[in-house]
Amino acid sequence: MAWATVASDLHQLGNTLSADIIGWGAAVIGIALTASAVLWVLRILRA
Repeated sequence: MAWATVASDLHQLGNTLSADIIGWGAAVIGIALTASAVLWVLRILRA
């Protein structure tokens, strides 16, 4: 009975971590796209 609880807790923790990793990954990609867009606009303005 205790093993079922531990397995359930680990499964829930894994789901939470994977969602967190996906969220952080999306944030990093968004920041990178924003930075590249800013650099692109600055390059156009200086040309």
